[in-house]
This record gives sequence, C-alpha cells and structure tokens, in this order.
Amino acid sequence: MDASAPKSFRARTRILLALVLAANVLNYLDRQVVSALEAELRAAFDLDKMAFGALWSAFTIGYMTFAPAVGYAADRVHRPRLLALCILVWSAATCASGLVTTAAGLYAARFFIGVGEAGCLVIGPALLADAVPAHVRGRVLSLFYLGMPVGGAAGYLLGGSVRHFGYGYTVAFLVAGLPGILLASAVAPRPDPRRPVQPAGDPAVRALEHRRPPAPRDYLRLARRTSFVAIVLAQTFAVAVLAPILHYAVGFFETERGLSPLAATATLAGTALVGGLVGAPMAGIVGDRLARTRPEAHALVAAFGYAAAAPLVALVFGAPSPWVFVPALFGASTLLFACMPAVNTQISLAVPDNQRAMAYALAVFVLHLLGDMAAPPLFGRFADAVGTGRAFVTFSVLLAAAAFAAFVSARAMRERTE
Repeated sequence: MDASAPKSFRARTRILLALVLAANVLNYLDRQVVSALEAELRAAFDLDKMAFGALWSAFTIGYMTFAPAVGYAADRVHRPRLLALCILVWSAATCASGLVTTAAGLYAARFFIGVGEAGCLVIGPALLADAVPAHVRGRVLSLFYLGMPVGGAAGYLLGGSVRHFGYGYTVAFLVAGLPGILLASAVAPRPDPRRPVQPAGDPAVRALEHRRPPAPRDYLRLARRTSFVAIVLAQTFAVAVLAPILHYAVGFFETERGLSPLAATATLAGTALVGGLVGAPMAGIVGDRLARTRPEAHALVAAFGYAAAAPLVALVFGAPSPWVFVPALFGASTLLFACMPAVNTQISLAVPDNQRAMAYALAVFVLHLLGDMAAPPLFGRFADAVGTGRAFVTFSVLLAAAAFAAFVSARAMRERTE
C-alpha cells in the first residue's frame, strides 16, 4: 500500500482488504468442507467415487455459468453490494447442503454455492486492484489469495473435527454457512473504489480507452490477447490437477496411507495452511520487486512455480513414507499457492482497467470449463481403473503444461512491452 496516500485512504483500503479476505476465506471453506466429508456423504446419499466427484462438477457448472454475467455487472454497478449478494447466495446454499435429504438436493445446493462464489474471485481481485497502486498490487493480491489455504484448511479441519466427534455432516455445513450472512451485512455498505483513469502494466493496453463502460464484445477482445489467454490456460492446467487433489486426497491418505480421518484432514490442512502463508506473500513480494524492471515478472514466477511443483506432486502420491510425502506436500503447496497471486496479478496487468472484472470472469469461466468441471469425475473413473496414487502421479504431468503456458504469457508480455 502506498505510504504517501492519506491515512483515511489507507484505513479504508485496509478495511476493504480485511472484508474481502474474510469473504475469500469463507468462499474456500464452504466449497472445501465437502471434500472432508467423503465417507459420510457417500454413505448417506449412496454415491460411488465418480458420483462424489460430480459434486465438484455441480459446483463448477454454477460457478462458470454465472461468472461472465457477474463480471459484466461488476464493471458497471456498485461492486461491494454485488459481492454481498453473492456471499448471501453461497452461504444459504452451504446451509442447505446440510439440510437436504436427497442426492439431487445435494447437487442443487452445490450448484448454487457455485453461483454465489462466482462473485468472490471475480469481484474481490478487481476491487483490490483498483484500490491500490500497481507497484504494490502483487503484494495486496497475495494477501487476498491467502483465503485459499486458510479457508481450505479450515474446511478440512471442520469436516475432520465433525467426523471425529460424531456430530454429522449437517453440523459441518451449518457451521460453514452461517458466518457468511453476517459478513454480507458488513460488506454491502462499503464504498466502491474508483476505477483508475490512468492504466498501468502492459503499455499496449494504454492505447485503449479505459474510461468507457465495458461491452459484451470486450470478452472477444480479451480472447485475442496472447498474454491474457496463455496465463488463463496455465491456471486451467493447474486447476485440473489441484481439483482432484482437493477432492480426493483425504480419502487417499485414509485408505492408502492408513491415516485416521482427523490425521488425514490435519495433514492436508496443516501443509496447505503453512504452504499458503509462505508461498502467497513470497510470490507477491518477489513479483512486485522483479516487475520494476521486468513487466512479465509475475508470469515468470508462475512458470517457475508450476514447473517445480510437478515432480513434488508426483512424489506426494508415489512415495509411501510420511517422511517423504509430507515434506513433498508442503513444498508443492508452497509453490502452487505462490502461483495463484502471480497468475492473477498478471491478469490484472494484461488487460484494460475498465475490463478487469470481465477478465477475471472470463478466466473463471475458462479454467472451470476446461479445468475442474470434468477433472474430478474423470479422475474418479481413472482412479477406479488404475488406482488413486497412480492417477495422481499421471495428472501431475499437467503442471508441466501449466508452466509452459505461463512462460508463453511472460514472453508475449515482454514482446508487447518492447
């Protein structure tokens, strides 16, 4: 945050960051708690492994279907009020997940969690990117993306604790969903940061008109930007690996590594939390520092992170010893969480300022359509055929493709700058 800014501005920005970060924590808690309840939900609703994976797909369909509409609206209306509405929708749907009595009802609830959560990763980064100067944007967004490790870890721990103490999945969903109703009431009255008049980042972007309201055809214009498209594809390949890990790893550690439900969820939660707390801020600091002389720095950070994470993910699910797979899991978590703010800072710098929310919405649509909508059920089918561990090792190859795509984005950004 700019030290020369007025104290009142810095205070408003810190409050906004705290509220948006809290929304992102609940966003990941509410989507992730289901993955810690695999045994209970499969037994209660008579789901096989592929049908359990389809719960993630139901969420994803709602998420990607509504993201473009949310992105278009967010560039034209009061964004904190729109974000508050989204929080209410996904929180109510999370509570409903614990109250339904049929598999169809559970799938419907997961769909509406996706509908609401489409707003968080579309509106949140755009709000923060407009609230701070470009030279600290990476660091601020890295704080926002701490929501994934913190919320994901909380979801795992909540599900594991409920199972350990025998309260049932209904309690887990209600505990996860109810805080969002209070948070929405705090977010709605916040002022909407002014969209910047002077663009930053890619100099080729500066020739565009940044003050006009965005139009639907701008989605097509965004799709012609190599630096934007390539970084979105990088994130898509990574999500196709990350979604099965988040959804099936608890069951893998229980059945194939002999951990108890609480130990399995604690292992994943602990490594994810510590890895995220280390990786995300590190990426923001390193990316912002390198970006002073290399505009493609954030894409390069992502490329390195994905490339280094690929062998570690294979080691996590290929090595039976906890002395090997736990450190490998920490290393992979650190690198993958470092990639998230790097990718999203790159997106913010590669597009016109007045289309930033639309860019995040398009990224959400593509990465969920091509990434994690099909990945969990397909992974489940593949795991049934070859074994879960071998399936994870095979899927880890996609991280190499993610690294290549991030490098292409960096190269395109550099060429446009020159």
